[in-house]
Amino acid sequence: MAFQAVPNVAQVTIAGVQDAQLTINDIYFEASGAITGPSLTNLATNVASWVGVSLAPLLSEDWSSVAVRAIDLSSATGLVGEAPAGGPGGVASEAAPNNVAACVSFRTAQRGRSGRGRNYVPGIPNVAVTLNTLAPTFISDLVDAYFILVGAGSFTPGWEMVVVSRQTAGALRPTGIAIPVTDIRMVTPYVRSMRSREVGHGA
Repeated sequence: MAFQAVPNVAQVTIAGVQDAQLTINDIYFEASGAITGPSLTNLATNVASWVGVSLAPLLSEDWSSVAVRAIDLSSATGLVGEAPAGGPGGVASEAAPNNVAACVSFRTAQRGRSGRGRNYVPGIPNVAVTLNTLAPTFISDLVDAYFILVGAGSFTPGWEMVVVSRQTAGALRPTGIAIPVTDIRMVTPYVRSMRSREVGHGA
């Protein structure tokens, strides 16, 4: 797909590895002012810290975070900020297979598919899964971790977590729009599959 601008929004990519396969999750933040190189680096650094302090401790030691990258989506040549995010998950349990993920849903005040986003979280500890069902404590802890990101300026001053809508009624928008995230939830307690993360693929 050709580049589509999303004014005043940064895409933050959380990169990790499990069994030598790449895992990627993207989250988005809207800036309350101008986006600068230092502001992107600060955002990436804060997300990397969040991964290390709040997310990774819930995941298997078989998964490791490797980097966080924030890019300005305002233009195809937008600024970039990066931060290392090295470190394994905090649970001494074998991870579920690479394709197994917990689907965390991002909700906004807007109804419809355009008003929702999600992350497929990798590195689920096997001790947190019974057959296909995630443990209630794991679900609540994961939701609580993502809630830390929600709110205007509450996670990082000058930034607010958003969902990016690129289409409406099946047609591409001229530019993407940002919708503030108001709620985090798990729609079901069941694991989901990301086939692109299977051995030999990785994403």
